[in-house]
Amino acid sequence: MKSGTLMLTCIVISAWVSLAFAAGDYRGDERCPLPKDWSAYSEPYNPLEHPRDYPTFHKADWPGWSCSYQREDGVVVQYGDSRSPQQQWLDVWGGGNGNQD
Repeated sequence: MKSGTLMLTCIVISAWVSLAFAAGDYRGDERCPLPKDWSAYSEPYNPLEHPRDYPTFHKADWPGWSCSYQREDGVVVQYGDSRSPQQQWLDVWGGGNGNQD
């Protein structure tokens, strides 16, 4: 019983972490400021909000903004998601390995 509870807890935590990553974090900080001009990136996209709608809008195949750095204590800080909205959607809802092949 104890190992079953532990297994269930691990599954729930893993699912939460992957969903949080899928949504991306676009707030940035002083070392990773948000771009002033999004013309080179797709706008922030959350595939969890569109379970049945594969993204086909303008720039859906463009990469998203992302920035990362390693803090002095060794922790890597990541903002944004460099995958395109189409890649993000396939990774969450595509049911495969995320490749369009």
